[in-house]
Amino acid sequence: MRSVWTKVVELAKQAAVAPGMYRALDASVPIAWEDNNFAIGINSTDGLLSGTLKSNESQLKIEQALRHVSGNRELKLRVLDSPSIEAWNAIKSGEAALLKMQQQQQDRLAANPTHAADTATWDDVYDQLNRLWSGFEYRTMASGKGRYMREALTIVEEAMEKLGGTGGEQNERAFSRTLERLGAMTGSDPALIGYLLFERRRLSGK
Repeated sequence: MRSVWTKVVELAKQAAVAPGMYRALDASVPIAWEDNNFAIGINSTDGLLSGTLKSNESQLKIEQALRHVSGNRELKLRVLDSPSIEAWNAIKSGEAALLKMQQQQQDRLAANPTHAADTATWDDVYDQLNRLWSGFEYRTMASGKGRYMREALTIVEEAMEKLGGTGGEQNERAFSRTLERLGAMTGSDPALIGYLLFERRRLSGK
């Protein structure tokens, strides 16, 4: 793992022309290599170094080098703020718990599909959005919030097919409350979230 990372750092530095990325790479240490995940941590208290490696441009260059050196075309880079195996284990535990909850929900719907729409409410949708948020990677960064919003809007759009976003004051209020909660989590304007949602539906012909 360390040998691979040393070679990756050399290749990534050749592909990049940014001193900030050089410093970030020098401060990074490999933590774990499990399946298709290669986790590294930043051995520094400088948050800018971590943010540099988490940027889309940096991750693309590093993953290209990582896949070239390892020979694994599916290998993904995971950047942690802490250079410890405990941090990696905590992320895995959170992702496993989220996956388990999602699977349990799918199993419940599959076991009773005829009543799924009757029992679901906008509060259930919010609970699902909240669980997704709690285990979402990079959720404190703008890029992570953007990825989260993309998945969250898909969840809300699917719920609209079952619950309806408009039609009756009570349902409209519950729908609006979900948008407000989503805005509070991501620091976004709920009205803008609603606009993006309706535009998605318009472009898809709904």
